[in-house]
Amino acid sequence: MKDISSTGSFIKFYLNNYIYVDKTKYIKDLVKLERVFISRPRRFGKSLTLDTIATLFETGVEPYFKGTWIYDKWTEPTYPVLRLNFLNLDNTSLEDFKNKLNSYITEFANKISVKGYVEKKEPEDSIDSMLEKLREEKRQIVILIDEYDYQLTSNINNDDLYKQFQNKIKRFYANIKDKFAIKFLGITGVTRLKDVSIFSVGSDINDITNESAYSQMIGFTRDEIKKYYIDYLKLAASYENNCSVDEVTDDKLESMLDMMTQSYDGYCFDEFYKKKVFSTWSVNKFFQSLIRNGFVYFGEYWYDNGGLPSILVNY
Repeated sequence: MKDISSTGSFIKFYLNNYIYVDKTKYIKDLVKLERVFISRPRRFGKSLTLDTIATLFETGVEPYFKGTWIYDKWTEPTYPVLRLNFLNLDNTSLEDFKNKLNSYITEFANKISVKGYVEKKEPEDSIDSMLEKLREEKRQIVILIDEYDYQLTSNINNDDLYKQFQNKIKRFYANIKDKFAIKFLGITGVTRLKDVSIFSVGSDINDITNESAYSQMIGFTRDEIKKYYIDYLKLAASYENNCSVDEVTDDKLESMLDMMTQSYDGYCFDEFYKKKVFSTWSVNKFFQSLIRNGFVYFGEYWYDNGGLPSILVNY
């Protein structure tokens, strides 16, 4: 059996031969939208999705995408990718937040040798400068921003700090809007905050959070579990029915999937309320528990890991 991993690195899945549920079919159409935002709970696979997109743009399909759906269908050239994870930026000091964000932008600009780039005092001015210099050179990059709302959700009960971060982040997004130098922009978060400029009137961001076509891009479907986790599923059914793996029938497999559905399915991000997904974190932890303990136990893995967003608790 292949090992299970919850890493957010696509390359690690390849190098360590971990189980990878192939979601690359969604990516080919996704990049055509050019500017996208998607909201999902934590521990659902947002970071892995962004990392998969980044790997495609940075390296192409060789060698990491052999065996995936997109392998013989991806035709994009490679682009530099600016990765920004706001979880890595300070949420208690605006000054520290600005300095760190500025350093990421400058390091990236230097790495890809942007001619004439000079770091500005404010990060929104630094990125504006970088994108303008790239436009002059007729170069394009990809920007991927993970957990864009971290500083805001962390300060939902601190009005002064919330407004400080809100104003800074609004200016940052205002300066990346409609920029030629951005080939693709992908943004994720746990919430859709209406008072951030990326969602204002005239924004060029496509909010695909509840679009049916992408509702199962993040999270596992029943069929995906049956396909990619079949060895673990058979083992779970054998434990539950006190039989050998060879004696597990299709009915016993479906019964085990039904039991998993009761605990871990039911997340619906489909505007038409039809397509559901399992919690990726819960499925992985359930099967890892199975191997570790030798019996079936339906733990509240996502919730116990802090799955309930702090913004809801605070609100």
